[in-house]
Amino acid sequence: MKKPSYSAWLIMLIGVSAVIGGLGYYKYVEITSAIEMAASFPEHYEVVDATEVEISEHTPTVSVLGSARSPLHTELFTELSGKVALVGTPAGGSASKGDVLFQLNIAEEQARIKSARARERHARSVFNRYKQLLASNAISREKYDQAYADLIVIQSEIESLQAVIAKKTVTAPFDGIMGLHDLKQGDYVSANQLITNFVGNSDKIWIEFSVPQFYPELAINASVRVRNIDALGASSYQVAHIIAKDTQISDTTRSLKYRAEIDRNLAHYTPNMPLELLIPISDNHTVYQVPAVAVNQDMYGAYVMKLAANENESGTYRAHRLPVQVMAEVNGNKLITQGVEAGELIAAAGAFKLYEGLLVRVRNTQTSPALIAATGE
Repeated sequence: MKKPSYSAWLIMLIGVSAVIGGLGYYKYVEITSAIEMAASFPEHYEVVDATEVEISEHTPTVSVLGSARSPLHTELFTELSGKVALVGTPAGGSASKGDVLFQLNIAEEQARIKSARARERHARSVFNRYKQLLASNAISREKYDQAYADLIVIQSEIESLQAVIAKKTVTAPFDGIMGLHDLKQGDYVSANQLITNFVGNSDKIWIEFSVPQFYPELAINASVRVRNIDALGASSYQVAHIIAKDTQISDTTRSLKYRAEIDRNLAHYTPNMPLELLIPISDNHTVYQVPAVAVNQDMYGAYVMKLAANENESGTYRAHRLPVQVMAEVNGNKLITQGVEAGELIAAAGAFKLYEGLLVRVRNTQTSPALIAATGE
């Protein structure tokens, strides 16, 4: 029986070790070359717009609905019934204070006034003659009193007929514009029939609205922001001032009614036009203002990407995530209560591409438009 050859096993072990060592060395050289090649390429970076965090004043508000009213607005009625004899102002036409807008047939009243004036002249002549005779005691006091009473009765009859004519005549209470109507000469109208609306010329517009009782009461002369409700929602807000408020909360809506006023030159609102108002519900807050595109949201909450200067390369930055608390959004800007500081440089457009520690280059620096104090959402 042959003894095992230890030299053969040793040679085989040395061979295997040489093969493994050769393969390991080859892999090492390959990996080292790949690392060197990767190091020769520039570091990946992203290009974004940047903006500085600004401080602004913001007043929290709530949106309510209101409607426009004209300070000079009335509904036109006829107090008596009859046929229309005159349409003084056409539908949509302008009229001055005192102009006759409508008048019913007053031929009968005019004829009776004509007769009464003739009797008045006769009665006045008799009264004046009796007055002279009474002075010389040529007639009794009773005849003088009777002549005076006859004159007063006739004058009262004339005044009564003139009052009837006034009730059959609709005049413009102030300078303004006639509303739409279908009346024409010869039409019959009933007593107390609504004819149309009449809107006066005024340099002011009233805005009436109600605020739920659980919000703080607004003071007289307080400012509110108002705009008309259009299809695209592109109308701008104007500032109106409160001039009056109701004396009690409505027991049906549990709201308090207010009236604000705005210059017609600022807002050409048509009466009864629906309006949106922003009502302040607390005092001003100091907030940090950034563009809306600078704030992103994920499962951990809202955040912005701060841009810190890169010491290794001038003109570049490193991105760092800053969690923030957003209070509101106004005019394309996010209002932040905490998480950033004034003057910090943060990413704006393109911020969604960044992550912690990423190299960043800035395309341009934006400046957010400042908010107006005592406004908000």
